[in-house]
Amino acid sequence: MKNIKLLLILLIGFNISLQAQTKKASNSLLWEISGKGLKKPSYLFGTHHLVNAKFADTMKVLQEKLKSVDAVVGEILMDSTVQTKLGPFLIMKNNTLNSLLTKAEYKEVEDYFKSKQPDFELKQLNNFKPAMVSIMVALFDDPEVQKGLGDGIDDSFQKYAKKNAKSVFGLETAEYQGALLFDTDLQKQKKALLKAIRETAKNKQKMEELKTYYLAQDIDKLTSFFKAFDEENKEFMTEMLKNRNKRWLDQLPAQMEKQSLFIAVGAGHLLGDEGLIKGLQTLGYTLKPIATN
Repeated sequence: MKNIKLLLILLIGFNISLQAQTKKASNSLLWEISGKGLKKPSYLFGTHHLVNAKFADTMKVLQEKLKSVDAVVGEILMDSTVQTKLGPFLIMKNNTLNSLLTKAEYKEVEDYFKSKQPDFELKQLNNFKPAMVSIMVALFDDPEVQKGLGDGIDDSFQKYAKKNAKSVFGLETAEYQGALLFDTDLQKQKKALLKAIRETAKNKQKMEELKTYYLAQDIDKLTSFFKAFDEENKEFMTEMLKNRNKRWLDQLPAQMEKQSLFIAVGAGHLLGDEGLIKGLQTLGYTLKPIATN
């Protein structure tokens, strides 16, 4: 699909006017990783998958740190094969939306899309899994998508690395993310889709709140936001954040010993007692927030 790159949204994944104010030292999305015998520091940066690359372009310090490293690390390697690898996970086998949904539910979903785009017909998504359609709902409700996102912040770091002869690698494969997002029970996906349709105003407000905290680099409010979301969606958040963090923490030490890294992953992965910041500190590394504005 035309916007398939936007399927890399894991979280659940935002106009703010930034005002001059006194910030806590820890209120930064950029953290230096040092100690434990590292020859050069590495850097950890929290991204927002629906924020344009221009946000990072304004941070002179971030650009300096990015320039200084040997390799860029993302959640996955974002190359020309991603669409092909994700594609099979999006399609239902031996099922369709008009079979999975009742007539009333099907009309409810189609009416939502028609309210955004009058000539839309749900039959063009008939073979897609409900989880994919839920993502389309989120995209239709995001004003940045309507205007056109341009380069996403995650993708921009990897493009920079390739352009400047730096190594690039992903912490997991596109196939892993595809299975994580789409290989779940179809009835649960259906329930989540209908909930997304029925709570679009609430979800839009939450996404705008998240983006506000993110652009302000307010770590405390971001932490509280994800904690509340975790309490409402424990099973989902355990797999999406906590379990993935553990797997990443198993990989990063060896990589940082070989070369200095710029690690760019969703900001939710940095936060809380089971986040990457605490996790790396527990492994013996020193993490220091770096002011970027």
